[in-house]
Amino acid sequence: MPETNLKVHPHCLMFFIDDTGHEGFADPRHPVFGLGGCAIMMAAIEDVVRRPWRALKEKHFGGAAEPLHASDLREPTRAQLDALAQFFLRQRFARFAVTMNSDTRLPKGSVAYEFMAPALRKRFQEVASRCSVPPVEIAFVHEASQRGDELLERFFGPSIVTVEGLPVPVHHAIMPKGDECLEVADFIIHAAGDQARRPSGARRKDFSAVFGDPLLSSYIHIEDVQPS
Repeated sequence: MPETNLKVHPHCLMFFIDDTGHEGFADPRHPVFGLGGCAIMMAAIEDVVRRPWRALKEKHFGGAAEPLHASDLREPTRAQLDALAQFFLRQRFARFAVTMNSDTRLPKGSVAYEFMAPALRKRFQEVASRCSVPPVEIAFVHEASQRGDELLERFFGPSIVTVEGLPVPVHHAIMPKGDECLEVADFIIHAAGDQARRPSGARRKDFSAVFGDPLLSSYIHIEDVQPS
């Protein structure tokens, strides 16, 4: 069960996870489904993510405490777009995503979430293996949503993560909207979702800014799932 009062070690690797689209590709304007976000050690969150994100919002988006979500940016200014791009280019935290779209071929009778969970676990393992300091714990933090909470519990369940061949303690938590790391996760998966609409096309500028550094990024778009 998800934890509501999460307390972790400073060397806990924190994964903040958000979604985009609908797992049944129900939105014809955005026929995409994806899960992704950011990952960073607990000890570095304030300096690397939260404080710079609040400063960005204070300067460009009406105040440090104002909520900021990618889907709400209808007509961003050039200064706002440049500030967002520079944030993702400069700040040294991991970003990851798994996406599908309505063209993804799934086995008959299956649902996207069945294959999203194992693909996402591979992204987690890849990010954890790149840490300069091996994490002593792992925490997965999801944004609370009525539909997402049910799917999360149904398809993710317990997670086992190994670091240098040894299992480490794993926490699951659900947080309400408003946390800076979840806002950053929202922008990451939004960029991946927009790219997934045309995965074989030219890279979008926002996608390149978010996922441009291969050492910080772990991304996969699923085109075909063969029945086992």
